[in-house]
Amino acid sequence: MAADPVEFTAREQALQATIVRLEDRIQELEAAMGLCVLPPLEWGLTHSEARLLGALLERELLTKDAAMAVLYRDRGADEPEIKIVDVLVCKARKKLKPFGIEIGTRWGVGYFIAPAHKAEARVQIEAARQVAA
Repeated sequence: MAADPVEFTAREQALQATIVRLEDRIQELEAAMGLCVLPPLEWGLTHSEARLLGALLERELLTKDAAMAVLYRDRGADEPEIKIVDVLVCKARKKLKPFGIEIGTRWGVGYFIAPAHKAEARVQIEAARQVAA
């Protein structure tokens, strides 16, 4: 027996609406995690370093495990060794320091950016966004 075209269309529309809602929710969650930060090109950050920066800007303290989640857990593939977080932080520090943004270490816990440096980063990110627009 053939499916009713009206019923099929209604189900398809409902499915499309659900997909749109889920995509919107994913964008909200990524923004909350700091994954939507577009740093100025002058900073020279890689995609991974930019994701790390975004996560640091959204939290008081970023543990290594949280950094691994931000960097790799959305891919569904094997993760690299956790030491990669230290490497990315080291590289990001060198790139950000000339712009007045410093990443601190809370030994045995994780990484942070002091509020004054966060404010400076946000000012520069917003200024770059305004220029690009």
